[in-house]
Amino acid sequence: MEISDLKIFSAVAESGSITQAAKKLHRVPSNVSTRIQKLETAIGQSLFIRENNRLHISPAGKSLLGYAQQILNLADQAVSQFQNQEPNGELRVGAMEAVAATYLTQYLAPFHQNFPSVILNVKTLHTEGLIESVLKGELDLACVANPTPHDDLESLSIIKEPMTLVSSLNTKQLKHICEPIRLLGFTQGCYYRKSLIEWAQLQEINYSLHEIQSYHSLLNCVSAGMGIGITPKSLLNQFHDKDKIQTHPLPKHLKYTYTHLIWRKGHVSAAMQAFINLVKQKKPSI
Repeated sequence: MEISDLKIFSAVAESGSITQAAKKLHRVPSNVSTRIQKLETAIGQSLFIRENNRLHISPAGKSLLGYAQQILNLADQAVSQFQNQEPNGELRVGAMEAVAATYLTQYLAPFHQNFPSVILNVKTLHTEGLIESVLKGELDLACVANPTPHDDLESLSIIKEPMTLVSSLNTKQLKHICEPIRLLGFTQGCYYRKSLIEWAQLQEINYSLHEIQSYHSLLNCVSAGMGIGITPKSLLNQFHDKDKIQTHPLPKHLKYTYTHLIWRKGHVSAAMQAFINLVKQKKPSI
């Protein structure tokens, strides 16, 4: 059973005539008759009662007509959805917590104002989790830190962000440390956690790692002297007790984070393209 057969069947049911349906469909009557016979053979029942050169739809035909109209409506909706270049539907955007807490809103607010029919769904996760979610199709777009090039991903550099090592005011200079030190980092897969551990290993110091669930918690713990961490300077500048925190220099290769917007190659909806265009046009302030 083909959609074209259902279109022909619906036209005949509406007009009650092979000839009239053929004119409407720009087909020859014999072709219309053949397609109706093919459909009757497929379902094993007569679709029309033939009387005095007039066709009356049969009970089986009435039943099929209801399904045919639903199928044809869905087909039209599907074609319209893919032909429609106006952003619509749901847009699933992922971001690291630090990005979501600082400059992501600089994109979300104007996007929502320009495209109110798009339903924005924002999820926060660490970089590795965001990349995996985009590859699986669970997210449309994601803001991640220093992503490794991937054959199935497109990437757009958004911002070069300075990072800083933070500790309490009572912490001594973080060089040539003999005693074990406590690192405050996020879950496995976070780029900032990876950078923090790399820094500690470069210093050749003993350390323990305590996982923190949010940047607000991390900075509060740092200010209380519970450990040290790495944070974007933009986030530190927003912290209410930043005067209780001191910063320390990082090695050159850890001093900056490059945030990228990523998405799957060949999977760009109208809403995604509108968001990508906005990112290209609007440089975020930090």
